[in-house]
Amino acid sequence: MVLPGLSATVAVGAASAPLALHRPLQTPLEPPNSNLAGAFAFVSNFEDLRMDGWQAIQGSAKVVTNPAYNGEPSLQSKATGMETQIDVASQGFKTGDRFLSFQAEVHVGSGAGWVGLGRGSTAVAVIGVNGNQVWAGGTPSTATRVGTVPSPTVQPAGWVYLSANVYASVSPNGKTTNWYMDVYADRTDQAIQTGVSVPNAGTYTDGWVSTTSRTVDYTNIVVTTYEIPTSIPGYNNMDGYGQGSGLLVQLLPAFTTLSASMTLSDWNVPQTGILSFQINAMNWYGTTRSSCKGFFQLGIDLDPNGNIAPWYVPGVNCVAHYFLNSNNPAISPGFPSPAGTQLTLSITDNPSAGMVDFTIVDRSVHGADRTWFAAIPYAGTEFFGTYTQIEWQPCCSLYPIGDYHFNGTLDHMAVSGGNLSATMPLTSSYMLPFALDMPPSWSINYYIDSVNGYHQVG
Repeated sequence: MVLPGLSATVAVGAASAPLALHRPLQTPLEPPNSNLAGAFAFVSNFEDLRMDGWQAIQGSAKVVTNPAYNGEPSLQSKATGMETQIDVASQGFKTGDRFLSFQAEVHVGSGAGWVGLGRGSTAVAVIGVNGNQVWAGGTPSTATRVGTVPSPTVQPAGWVYLSANVYASVSPNGKTTNWYMDVYADRTDQAIQTGVSVPNAGTYTDGWVSTTSRTVDYTNIVVTTYEIPTSIPGYNNMDGYGQGSGLLVQLLPAFTTLSASMTLSDWNVPQTGILSFQINAMNWYGTTRSSCKGFFQLGIDLDPNGNIAPWYVPGVNCVAHYFLNSNNPAISPGFPSPAGTQLTLSITDNPSAGMVDFTIVDRSVHGADRTWFAAIPYAGTEFFGTYTQIEWQPCCSLYPIGDYHFNGTLDHMAVSGGNLSATMPLTSSYMLPFALDMPPSWSINYYIDSVNGYHQVG
């Protein structure tokens, strides 16, 4: 959305520029965990080749490197004869919450596998896959078929991405509480089924994995009070990792610098100013509320003909200010940068100068387009939250989202300064996934702790 006639407050080393709208992560309901009460996140990606808190309570399971989900090891579960294999995990769980999300990547092969919430050996809210059929319900025995796995998708062959929101619905007189589940497979722009009845979900105590036939593999498992899949028709499509804008489990220690590396492996897009890749830092207000206030973004548009256009959002209005060498029309056409471009990005609260500094260095080019810097006046709090995102703007695109293709990586995610005595790499325990209207042509893969980042397909 173009907003003409506005300019940057202060731009050092770049001319002030017209603006385009970029939006913060937003949820359709009042964020359930903005005060952190009762919040938790259980993250299991088996990167350390250990069970990550999972325990087999029926049959046996093990961690394997084949099949792997784009290099991520998996929990291999095998049903033996008539015996179902069941694994549970409860590390860090808090009970009694009225809203939870879970996700998993599942390699089902010729078997049948289930993921979700349980109470010991009993399931209370699960999604199952058998072939290309998706099932959902309180338990495998009471589940009903809710649809088929989307095709085509960008998931690796044999893998299905499952996610769900499980929530309590209270009657108007407050006397009755019913539990429901919204189910997603390989996309979140459309639910495969909403309002699946899961009457005992409120009694959950564990994450729950079960294989009812043959061998099934599971990985990238997250169970949390944070909202993972979200559908808001017409809103900007986006996905990423991290916490903030009112959607959070925990606050980071106060910090003053967010830094990251970005690799733009390849992209092919039909229109300028529609698809972007970015990092976000938020002060106290911006972290705990879905707000444009205290919300600082830094990123690039992915444009046609191998161009990229750097920009920043200065903590107000959610409006992008393009770094420009001259005054150009509303959306910058950018500059040529080769496939495999490597960028470094940083957002820094500089209290001694009363400024927030934005810096992008394109290490793959030289000359005037290599370094981009801007500073804006700031007298607010330090930063307390961060997340990343790829973002597509449906308001202005002349082409469908599937016509935009991108492969890239965000890694070396870290925060420093403020209350931190040393640089703090951001790991998967904090960098939780979100997927808002994510189409089947996108994938955020899994968060890799060894590089503090992830690979994005969009």
